Amino acid sequence: MEQAVFTLALEPGLTVRVGERYWLEAHAEIERDNWLDTLARVALDVWPGKVASLDGNGGLVNNLRVWENLILPAWYHHGDSLAGLETALLALFAEVGVDEAQAVGICQGLPAALGREQRQELALLRAALLEPSCLVIDGDWYAFLAYGRGLACRPLFERMTEQAVTFVAAAYPPPSASFQRLLIGDAAQLTVSDRP
Repeated sequence: MEQAVFTLALEPGLTVRVGERYWLEAHAEIERDNWLDTLARVALDVWPGKVASLDGNGGLVNNLRVWENLILPAWYHHGDSLAGLETALLALFAEVGVDEAQAVGICQGLPAALGREQRQELALLRAALLEPSCLVIDGDWYAFLAYGRGLACRPLFERMTEQAVTFVAAAYPPPSASFQRLLIGDAAQLTVSDRP
């Protein structure tokens, strides 16, 4: 099956394909953050409501219950029924090895009571509920997949990336050849390393 091709409105335009993974190595934190913001903004022009961002701290809003953090983005963007979203969320929890009783307990609390690794796991579940066409990922979050709860989340992440365009910006080089490298040119332009 041929992959869908899209062009992101960067200068010059960046042509991407569903299922492809791109890695931008940027050592300065401000530069990484700026590129993550830029990539998310141009991706939203192509896929409104279908862009998920995964940040190193999980990106949850501390004064909202976990349930609200996880459900509200998909409900707002896609208008699915809350009951349907709750069912889908419980299935996602099960997929990463969290039983229903634990999931309910987690969802009733506030994010401030959770550890960083748990917030990162929840960020993935929130993203999965959106059924994203594009993932924009902070390298700190991506590193989470290599240990602890991240190992249980890796199969879900891999499944999601098959149906999305994935961008990672990190201070270190890509960990595998499954990523195409994005290079920053002299005029702050992105190009794919193996393409003109």
